[in-house]
Amino acid sequence: MFTRDFREYIRGGFQPGASVIIRYDPYRIVPPGDDYTFGDPARPVVAHLRFNEGGPVTDLVLVSHSGMHEDVTDWKARRVPTLTGNITIPEGADWMDIWFSFASGGREVFDSNWGKNYRLRFYRDELKILESTIRDLPDKPLNEFVCRVAVDPSVEWVKARYRITNIKPESPVTVTDLRSTGKSDDDGNMIWETHDVLVPNEAVVAYDLIYFADGHPFKTTTRALIFWPAFPKHSRRPVTDLGGVRSCAARSRIGFTTASPSQARTRRP
Repeated sequence: MFTRDFREYIRGGFQPGASVIIRYDPYRIVPPGDDYTFGDPARPVVAHLRFNEGGPVTDLVLVSHSGMHEDVTDWKARRVPTLTGNITIPEGADWMDIWFSFASGGREVFDSNWGKNYRLRFYRDELKILESTIRDLPDKPLNEFVCRVAVDPSVEWVKARYRITNIKPESPVTVTDLRSTGKSDDDGNMIWETHDVLVPNEAVVAYDLIYFADGHPFKTTTRALIFWPAFPKHSRRPVTDLGGVRSCAARSRIGFTTASPSQARTRRP
């Protein structure tokens, strides 16, 4: 999902072989003053996709399934309609590079991350959470937020963005670096972990991870709410383990959802 405020989200399974729906707000790309009407089929927004370095480019015309709408620029963000297109990620894909084009005033304009394109990686194949918990620090007023991950050797750095959600006012987002341990797992992935991230007792922490590879930053776009209840030690209750994440809840926010295969056409750049 590509939103008007220039954010990108992925929802659901995003991996080679998956069928996905691209949802795009055209007012990311329509220049100010253009008389574009949302959903006008005579003035399409086109998504361009590539799945391997030097591979063919697939052009996909995005359409409105709710028809044309006037004055959607004033709609609240959550209610704004989007243009959509369906496509199946090839089985041999390394990642998805995507950018968008639109004709305005006799020229072609682009939404392309300043020429770098939006590269969406299959992070589940290259980042695995090994530990995600709030660790007790005996006889201290604070606990420690701990995150350990195994990442593909091509990853150059990893950061966690986190905030504490059960205090008022809600804490601001804080960014902390994960450090490489110099160790690897059985698959050859390198292990990184947080260090000395102190949080209050009974804290509920929401976080996501950002990593840098191939000259691009990538967001896991996974939000996990994790906590360790501060029960007395003799009555401490177990914490649910959700796929390696000790948590009271775990949510994925990823913008592509299951779809039928696309009729997109393919060309080489």
